Amino acid sequence: MKQKIDFLPRRLTKEEIALVPSNWVRVLSHYRYRRRRALWENKPGYNTLLAAAMAAIAKKDRSLIDTAKKLTKDNIPRHIYLSLISSTLRCFDEKEESLKMIREAVELDPSHSTLLLLAADTDDLDEKETLAKRVLAENPNDSDALRHLAYAKYFKSEPEEAERLVDRILLNEPDNIYALELKGNIYLDKKEYPKALQQYLQVKKRVKLIPVSLQFKICHCYYLVGNFHKAKKIAKSIKDKIALAYDIECSIERASELLTEILNS
Repeated sequence: MKQKIDFLPRRLTKEEIALVPSNWVRVLSHYRYRRRRALWENKPGYNTLLAAAMAAIAKKDRSLIDTAKKLTKDNIPRHIYLSLISSTLRCFDEKEESLKMIREAVELDPSHSTLLLLAADTDDLDEKETLAKRVLAENPNDSDALRHLAYAKYFKSEPEEAERLVDRILLNEPDNIYALELKGNIYLDKKEYPKALQQYLQVKKRVKLIPVSLQFKICHCYYLVGNFHKAKKIAKSIKDKIALAYDIECSIERASELLTEILNS
């Protein structure tokens, strides 16, 4: 029997999905499927909560996840419920509440997947590294754990170690878009702009929807290597969207200034 899920939008646009954090883009591309699954749940459960999380992030509407929280609270294992809400709140920059929930989830279910959710959520680089190593001690080739360890090393200003870890991931998973993008970031920091551009273009080839954050990086690299025509073309297409993007790796003000500089060059 179908349940009423009128609060969930029928669809998400490509433009909305392109603005979400890069780790959510692939997830959100399956929104219509999750919404249909939610429609047929006997009680509002996992699919209802996941579809609400997707819609909340894409629409930038916190009320959607709040509604789903009330409907699903007693129908989903507690650690899954907390993990999913925590990941959603992170996108609304509610870091304190997000961390509180994912830490409770880890206490209930200290599995690798939950530990890595905490590793993704925490800004404490030592904790991120410790959590990643805890998983790697049991599964040395876990690509998500290697990635979080690489992030920790990268933000600790250890680019050589970060690159070594990224290469380990790519050896086993040459299409891993997160590793490819991080390698691009490392090259960009080293001012090896053609190599950075190559990495970002490899990511672009492997995704159906290109996040605005990735378009911005490609635009910046084209500008730095002197391909002003392509840089301007991308800058023109994203200049009105950049302020809405979630995970630009510099301030919105700096990103806007750079796009203006490119358009005026």
